[in-house]
Amino acid sequence: MKSLIRIVKDFVKKPMTLYKRFCKCVTIVRHQSDYVDNASYYPDSEHKTKKQILHDQLHFVWKYGEIERFYFLYGFDRKEMTREKMEGEYIMPYNSFLNKINHLNFYLPFYSKKMCQYTGRAIIGDKFYFYLFLSRLGISTPKIYCYIKDGKPLYLNDSLCIDKELTDEEKLDMFLKCEMDAFVKPADGQCGEGSFLLQVSKNGVLMNHKEITIDELKRILLSADYIVQERIKQHHQISALCSSTINTIRFQSVRAKDGSIVLFGPKLKIGREGGIVDNWAQGGIIVGINENGTLMKHGFFKPQYGTITTEHPDSKIRFENYQIPYYKETVEAIVKLHSYLYRIHSVGWDVAITEEGPTFIEGNSLWEISTTQAAHGGLKHLESYFNY
Repeated sequence: MKSLIRIVKDFVKKPMTLYKRFCKCVTIVRHQSDYVDNASYYPDSEHKTKKQILHDQLHFVWKYGEIERFYFLYGFDRKEMTREKMEGEYIMPYNSFLNKINHLNFYLPFYSKKMCQYTGRAIIGDKFYFYLFLSRLGISTPKIYCYIKDGKPLYLNDSLCIDKELTDEEKLDMFLKCEMDAFVKPADGQCGEGSFLLQVSKNGVLMNHKEITIDELKRILLSADYIVQERIKQHHQISALCSSTINTIRFQSVRAKDGSIVLFGPKLKIGREGGIVDNWAQGGIIVGINENGTLMKHGFFKPQYGTITTEHPDSKIRFENYQIPYYKETVEAIVKLHSYLYRIHSVGWDVAITEEGPTFIEGNSLWEISTTQAAHGGLKHLESYFNY
């Protein structure tokens, strides 16, 4: 009765908020195959009934205002996962936490509101700025050959020896005749969308290993803002897992109130053979990494691509105890780099491992928490770093 009275009072005060929650509850009921009756990531565990899962989802909507779309990825469908355990160990809801990260990375509370209140987010949010920043500090990152912005080459690497007196069109034409083994990606792209491999040689032009003409390539590059960078060669132990993609370590770092850098939730992103990116959203696998730099037992697919696996489906290499080379050096490099970015709160780093050591691919100011919690369990114990 008290709950009903509270709901009625809330409805009077916030009718639109409660109406939205009611609509989400209807969505859950109408689309139970997505939110209630989905494949389990833990098939060997004892599971809740569909009715219990439905009640959990309705509870999350009414309490947090969001459907828990990572319910099965987190293993919440296991009978052992009580509401107290779920809410006590896992950071929820997803969108609210994402909004919190977004806010903290725009405005860092360690600085005065009157001076220096805005962060250095632009440095990691802009792939070109990121390259310039790391290059100046002498930190390893793939060399950018060319940055095409607004239909013209804004930047051309000095190593290309292209005459600066030429027109923009002439510079681009000359650049496209340079021999290169490159990786091309949209300057503002995410999740690997729009990226492609580019090889230019005396024998012609290959885009994702398929032949195209210079005119076709030029049309593609002028259709958006593109960065053309060197294609790195990853360490043979990482390549053994999947050779066609650069398989990167994703590591989160956060600046604590005392200024120290705290790292958490490392995982390896591994692509599928024949693909060109390792992104989870593109069918890749994420595997948690232990403190000693070895892989954990299980790898996780995004729901539409599968559930859980103990080995790579293509290379058949088992994940458990597989050693990541240069792991200690990677940890040290991340702490060092974030210390230079003293006006940004938290970063999700993508780091490739080469035969020479770690090289930074990019930093993400709006990083992903769902896959981290899937691989490492709930991160509720870290929530204090994000409460300001």
